[in-house]
Amino acid sequence: MDNLLGVVLCGGESKRMGTDKGLLLKDDKAWAVCVAEKLIGMNLPVIISINESQQETYQQIFKDTPLIVDHLPINGPLDGLLSIHRNFQEQDILLMACDLIDMDTETIESLIAAYRTNPSFDYYVYQQDGFTEPFCAIYTSQALNNIYKTFEAEKLTKYSLHDQFEAGNTLYIPVQNAQSFRNYNSL
Repeated sequence: MDNLLGVVLCGGESKRMGTDKGLLLKDDKAWAVCVAEKLIGMNLPVIISINESQQETYQQIFKDTPLIVDHLPINGPLDGLLSIHRNFQEQDILLMACDLIDMDTETIESLIAAYRTNPSFDYYVYQQDGFTEPFCAIYTSQALNNIYKTFEAEKLTKYSLHDQFEAGNTLYIPVQNAQSFRNYNSL
């Protein structure tokens, strides 16, 4: 796992929620902190992915954790993912959204175990009823490098993470605990 980097994705616009999800509190901790602690509990180094408007606030919360600002002209989570990749090109990324506050340890451990025992895949993704979960998923550096090269060549036409899974060599893992993937878009 020396090559695996934990990333908390916080740079979304939170339009449906109406406020920055990463800053909402659970047990007096920001959601982004709760998710980062889950990754730290897996003995992973952690990076926080943010947009430019969040920099000042998140620097106060994550004093000792690197922050990477989204900087590519791409809308959506692929911007954060590729921005992190540009800074850590040799690292595989375990990507978690800042609102995965119900994620359980067993789900993360099972994902990491699948990654360790099946090293030939580009992506390691949970799936339930034909729907893939792009967060709490592992993206290999090789796959991200290929996406980035396609982007640089101005040939990237699909920006959805789901499209990347379909185009790549993806290990789909059945969801065991659907509650872990609860989506928070309103209070």
